[in-house]
Amino acid sequence: MNTNSIRVRASAVFIHQGKILVHVVENRDDGKVWLIPPGGGLRYGESSFQALEREIREELGWSILVESLIGSFESFHSVNGMEEHEISFVYRARPSSTAEFAFSSREIVEDNGKRKTLQWFEIESITDSKHLLYPQGLLEKVSI
Repeated sequence: MNTNSIRVRASAVFIHQGKILVHVVENRDDGKVWLIPPGGGLRYGESSFQALEREIREELGWSILVESLIGSFESFHSVNGMEEHEISFVYRARPSSTAEFAFSSREIVEDNGKRKTLQWFEIESITDSKHLLYPQGLLEKVSI
C-alpha cells in the first residue's frame, strides 16, 4: 500500500551505559529487526524540536534536555507491507532526571490504540546483519 505522502518524524537518541532506547519492530518485508528511537510525526505548524518534546512527553512522560541534532535522514522503505517515504530529524537528548533510566522495557499505548514496547538495546549488538538501527545511517553517527 502506498500512501503517496511524505511523513516527517522527530526522534530522540537516549544512550545509557552502552545501551540505546528503542522500539523494536520485526519487519516481515526484509526479515530484519528494526530498532527505532522513540519519537513520532510532526503536526502541521509544529517544529521538529516541538514535536520531539511532545512525543517524548506522551510516550514516556519525560521532560527532556535536547543536546544536539544528530542529523536529518531521508528514507524510502517498506515496513510490513506499507511503503513509506520519510524524513527524520534525530536528536541526541537526555531526560531531565537520570532516575528515568530505571527500567529495562516499557509498554506504551499510542493515541491510535497501537501498543509498542520501548527497551534498552546494547549498541554493540546492532552490528550484525539482522538488526537495523533506523533510520539507516544513524548507527554510524551514534557513539557511546
